[in-house]
Amino acid sequence: MQFSELQRRFQAIKPLIHEAGQMVKKIRKSGSFHVHTKEDGSPVTNADIEANSFLRNGLENLFPGEAMIGEEDSDKAYEAGSPLVWYIDPIDGTRTFVQGGSHYYILIGLVADGEPILGLHYRPETGELLYGWKGSYPKIENLNDHSVSGTQTRLTWPDTPRIFLKTNNGALRNVLADLNVERAGYAPGMVDMVAPLFGIADGFVTFRRTAYWDLAAPAAIMASAGFIGPQHHKNGSLPFSFNDGNHKTDLYYSLPPDSPADFIAHIHELRKRFRD
Repeated sequence: MQFSELQRRFQAIKPLIHEAGQMVKKIRKSGSFHVHTKEDGSPVTNADIEANSFLRNGLENLFPGEAMIGEEDSDKAYEAGSPLVWYIDPIDGTRTFVQGGSHYYILIGLVADGEPILGLHYRPETGELLYGWKGSYPKIENLNDHSVSGTQTRLTWPDTPRIFLKTNNGALRNVLADLNVERAGYAPGMVDMVAPLFGIADGFVTFRRTAYWDLAAPAAIMASAGFIGPQHHKNGSLPFSFNDGNHKTDLYYSLPPDSPADFIAHIHELRKRFRD
């Protein structure tokens, strides 16, 4: 997809995501939201559901015929190999939303032929929209005053990198220390994967089973900054794409492009070992 088309799509989506943010803020401020527990034990509110429907309908009107997957859709089926897939996370951080905090986000990601190419990461409480697309380095626009700023990051592998590691497996929690890597701490104000854009970490690795709607938008943003993920893996041991007919993966990473090959190979080996 050409740069100009991605830019056009971004401009079309920007008012949509801003309106969705105003919607969920209004629902919370009015006290009219209701909390339910999903089958996986996570909370969901009517604000999630209404924002999901609003965003999905808006995207379908803008881009008819393209696959749309929202976290709160009752039917998430789509055809494997779909050339274009949109992923919507209407509220990333629902627990924080329910508790009255500001660290919740709206995520929209576009995938072309399995590769995340456009990502929007919106924080309604501050109006900050972090975005990036293929060929355009990530920027932040405040949708309240329309100011635009850049991001700063180091695109090299330092001597002792700080990596966000997410895993529910105790045997994996200390694995990075053995590889001369430190675990980065929590990054307020953003989803963890984009923290390297702000000097808070150097990379991101998750062995948790994670949904594509959580990953697609930040993956596109990080790819636009030059970071690499499993979709760039060359040896064929882990075929990976965001349009494989599934909704989740048990491995994802976003790392500097000069990350040591043996470190990446070790990540893949750990994934295989603990799956087997």
